[in-house]
Amino acid sequence: MKISKILSKAANSNFMVSHIEKCKDPKFLTRTLLLTSVAKDVFAYGLRVHNTLNNDKIPEDKKRFSADMDTASGITTAIVQIGTGFLISNEKLQNSVADKLFKTLKNNPKQFAAAKASFSAISTMVIATLLAKRILTPFIATKIVYMQEHKNDPVNSAPAANSETRLNTKV
Repeated sequence: MKISKILSKAANSNFMVSHIEKCKDPKFLTRTLLLTSVAKDVFAYGLRVHNTLNNDKIPEDKKRFSADMDTASGITTAIVQIGTGFLISNEKLQNSVADKLFKTLKNNPKQFAAAKASFSAISTMVIATLLAKRILTPFIATKIVYMQEHKNDPVNSAPAANSETRLNTKV
């Protein structure tokens, strides 16, 4: 039996069909999909940290930095993706966007609801993964690791020049 037939039978089984029928709320489905994606990412980062720390081929001085970067990225990914996803899937925001995008479907409530639900799921996942995971997370995680590595650096103890000193200095 081919894998496609096995998957098709599983997807169309009474258990799956009755489960899908119970999940009529698009907002619930969108947020479940988002949380599933975040859980997968957090698990992957955790596995990367574990593998990095147990990899003898990586020099000891690089191991800690790499593990810290993966830890910061994993935590930041989870927080930023969930925050962004819940913001984008917000009912008021989605209603506002759907009203503008699907004006032509307003006369057909069933099509309008389907278009709005589909757009909500797609926009939530795209924005949460592209913007949050690929742009915000690296930026934030890099700053966190930099601050962590430099937390014990001596603070610049030279006094800042006051206004009198600056005024009397010839250029």
